[in-house]
Amino acid sequence: MIYHYTDLNAAKSITENAQVWLTDYRFLNDKEEFTNGYEVLLDALDEYRNYAEKYPKDFIDDIANAVEFIRGAGFQVCERNNIFVASFSQIPDLLSQWRSYGMYSLELDDEFFRDDEVVVLNCHYLHHPNDALNYADNLIAEYILPELMSVWDRNKSFVSVELSSLIDIYALSFKHAAFCDENEIRFVISCSSDDERINYRVKGNLLIPYIPFKFEPQLLKSITIGPIDNQELACQSLSMFAGKVSEKVQQEQSDIEYCLVVENSDIPYRNI
Repeated sequence: MIYHYTDLNAAKSITENAQVWLTDYRFLNDKEEFTNGYEVLLDALDEYRNYAEKYPKDFIDDIANAVEFIRGAGFQVCERNNIFVASFSQIPDLLSQWRSYGMYSLELDDEFFRDDEVVVLNCHYLHHPNDALNYADNLIAEYILPELMSVWDRNKSFVSVELSSLIDIYALSFKHAAFCDENEIRFVISCSSDDERINYRVKGNLLIPYIPFKFEPQLLKSITIGPIDNQELACQSLSMFAGKVSEKVQQEQSDIEYCLVVENSDIPYRNI
C-alpha cells in the first residue's frame, strides 16, 4: 500500500473524482534537490564507462555529444518535455508527514502504479558524498541507457532531447537524508508542453500547471484522519461521506464489493 498525505479539500476531491493531480516539478518546494540530482546525473554520464562493452561505439559517442549539448546554452532554446510529479509515502501514520502535508492520508493499492506512461521512482536518500554518484551510476545502467538505446535505434536525432527528458525524470529520485523517514515514492509523467491534459490551478499569485490522473476508485482503500482537534467529530462526517462514495462505486461497478474505510491516526493529538 501507498499513502498520500494532504489537506481535507484535496482528500475530498481525490475521493469524489478518483483522480490525483501531478504538479509540474518546477513548482515543487524541493526544487534544489532536483537541480542537484540533475547535475549529478550529468556528471555520472561524463564519467561513466561501464557501458563501453555493452553498447555500440556510435551510441556511446552520441551520448557524449548529447551531454555536451545539454550542458550548453543552445539546448535551453529547444522544445523540452514537461515533467509532472505526485508524491506518496510507504508509511501509514507518520507525524512528520502530518505536519508537512496535511491532516488526511489516503491509502491506495499498489495497483495504482500500473500504467505504461508512468515512471515510478523510489526516492534515494543521500547519506554520504559519494552516494549520489554511485546511485546515479545505477540509474544510468538500469533505466536511462536501455531506454535511450531503444530511442537511438529508432531515430538517432532524438537522443539529446530524450536524454534530457530521462535526466529530468530520474533527477527526482534524489532526496536529502534528513527526509529518509518519509520513505517517499514519486509518480512521474513526462509530456510535451502542448499536451491537452495540462491544467492550471491558483496558488497565491501563481498559476500552477498540473495534470489530472484518473484511477479506479476501488483502489482507494481508506482515509485516515491525522492528529487534529475534534478528531471524532471529523470521523463521523467523513464516514458519512465515505459511505456515499462507496455506494456510488458499487452502483457503477456492480461486479465488485467496495467499502471505503475511515480511521483515526494513532498518534495523540498535539498542537502542531
